[in-house]
Amino acid sequence: MTIPEEDKFQIACKELRYFELAEGKPSRALPYDNDLLGSNPQKIVDHNIFVRRIPKDLSPKELEEHFTKYGEIKSLKVSLNSDHTSRGYGFVCFQDPTSAEAALLADSEAEANQAIKYCPRDKRDFRRIYNNIYAKNFPPGFTEQDVKALFEQYGRVESLVYKENEKGSYAFICYNSDDKNNREYGPACAERAVLELHNADEVNGIPLTDKKLYVKEALKKSDREAERLRDTIKYKNSKKRCNLYVKGFPENSTEEDLRKTFEPFGEIESLRLHPTDKEKKLYAFVCFKKPDEASSAKEKLHNTLMGERTLTINHYEIKEIRQLQNEATEDKRGFQQFRQANSQSAKWTDLANQEELQYYLKLLIESMPFLMKQQRGPGVGGPQNNQNMGFKNKGPGGPRDGPGGYKGQRYGQNQHQGQNRGMMGQPGMHQQQMAMQNNMGMQQPTSQQQMVAMQQQQQ
Repeated sequence: MTIPEEDKFQIACKELRYFELAEGKPSRALPYDNDLLGSNPQKIVDHNIFVRRIPKDLSPKELEEHFTKYGEIKSLKVSLNSDHTSRGYGFVCFQDPTSAEAALLADSEAEANQAIKYCPRDKRDFRRIYNNIYAKNFPPGFTEQDVKALFEQYGRVESLVYKENEKGSYAFICYNSDDKNNREYGPACAERAVLELHNADEVNGIPLTDKKLYVKEALKKSDREAERLRDTIKYKNSKKRCNLYVKGFPENSTEEDLRKTFEPFGEIESLRLHPTDKEKKLYAFVCFKKPDEASSAKEKLHNTLMGERTLTINHYEIKEIRQLQNEATEDKRGFQQFRQANSQSAKWTDLANQEELQYYLKLLIESMPFLMKQQRGPGVGGPQNNQNMGFKNKGPGGPRDGPGGYKGQRYGQNQHQGQNRGMMGQPGMHQQQMAMQNNMGMQQPTSQQQMVAMQQQQQ
């Protein structure tokens, strides 16, 4: 926002430095400063401090009042949760580095609003920090005490939640240190447990036959579903060249029938008939170990007979990607239909796309110089010298008298080229038509054809 009046700008900076855009949603407005954009954080790194142990009920304005005694503050921010409550830490940027040094000296050991030197790290060094993990796929008969004993090997377990459902047992394990100031202990224990236990084949000497042990960071339900979708798409994408979509086989075919058909081309990793809940099977997925085996099966079996029906085989396409492609195609088709229905020029566009019309328009344009040359020819007015015509203008209509009449005139070819002109020296209508026909590739009737046609009209 730009405020051209200096006095009003200063008032806005003062009144809107901290305000609530809506109830319970703290906001702030600051004068534009290129240094605060974050494009070069090292430039003002000495101006900043990190503040921890901020009371949850302390507002940004009250926090600024606390640190203003050390110097002028350029920017202050308290980190908030998604529900706009304080996370208990924030950042303060002073106008000069000496003010930041004064705040560090005075509040580095404070119980509340503790000031710590700001040390930004390279994004490549960032890692996800967590101390709460989720585990499942335990061996049969594994109790809550067994789970706690398993994870206590990697650190102090502050809390453990163990539950069971129809799929089996699962647990949430939280690591933490007795020293509340040691915030690195819990994440380090959790990371070590995940690295050593995830995908383990056995637990305490007990082999896992059905599924491997699952140990991962505990996530919200929405985040876990998003991660599961990413993993699924990643796996499907890695297998899409090995996986074939098959249809056209007899509806009473079994998995064994299809396996016998496809096994000669290579090792089959999985084969599944669909729909799974119906007796009649309409399509199937056949996944080979190697991509070249799948390509060979597709090349040899596509459009071949299985029983009395013809097989149709294509490479598998990821459902989620296919849905996006179909939506994009539908959007494009809908936009084209909208343009055709609402554009005034749509009909003209369709008309201009007709090749026959374009051809004759081109011929007409090319014939224009010839017609204009005929109009600029010599002679203005005067009786026409129309001798040696093919016939006389006789018949039921009779010769016309009066002004502009045709009495005594004959129609046909002119004895002298270029002299067939009307009252104002213009080319005769018949001659113009003949020229147009010549330019457009139309065949002119011969003199004998003209005579026969006109005699038939007289009769």
